[in-house]
Amino acid sequence: MKEFNIDLIIFDLDGTLIDSKKDIAFSVNETFRKMGINQLPEETIYGYVGNGVRPLIDRTLTAAGKENSISQAVEHFRSIYIDHLLDTTVMFGGVAEALESFKNRKKMAIASNKPYRYVEKILKGLGMDDFFESVKGGDSVEMKKPAPEMLQSIMKEVSISDPKNAVFVGDSGVDIRTGKNANVMTIGVTYGFRSRQEVEENEPDAIIDSPTELMDILR
Repeated sequence: MKEFNIDLIIFDLDGTLIDSKKDIAFSVNETFRKMGINQLPEETIYGYVGNGVRPLIDRTLTAAGKENSISQAVEHFRSIYIDHLLDTTVMFGGVAEALESFKNRKKMAIASNKPYRYVEKILKGLGMDDFFESVKGGDSVEMKKPAPEMLQSIMKEVSISDPKNAVFVGDSGVDIRTGKNANVMTIGVTYGFRSRQEVEENEPDAIIDSPTELMDILR
């Protein structure tokens, strides 16, 4: 297995560190219920997670045939999700063990397209906030992933001058492209919200099937 000698690990959040898809799907369907729109199967909603709130709502509304209701739907979703983002959301098995193993020997950060206030509440609620030196949400920078700005901002904040001294770990093609755009190493995970095919097609530097495998390749 390929090994990486790096100082900074940047993680995507949803689908990489946490399983949040049920709370997101509930909040989308609760938004639709309030608006009198037919609800979508959870599996359909899962496929639209990862690019931020507005793209999520845009895509789910399109799937429901209600493309013109986006502004109202975004407002409803934001007020609903903030109250339900910890109903069922948990860390994936092995994540806590992996984070603990890196705690005193690697810098760690979060780069999520989810708005910062949601990220912050989830990290605190799950007792994860002490692991990370930098946390960025989709509204922390001007350009969301796959633009490199979020990763570049993190590296600057934690004093990593060489991008090759960092790795980005994520479950989607967007994450892998983000890492490549920022010239950092990339690790794709197959246990998240996206398919193995999507991960493989975007050609990360390594692929893992469980969080604990990170301990074997990040030395």
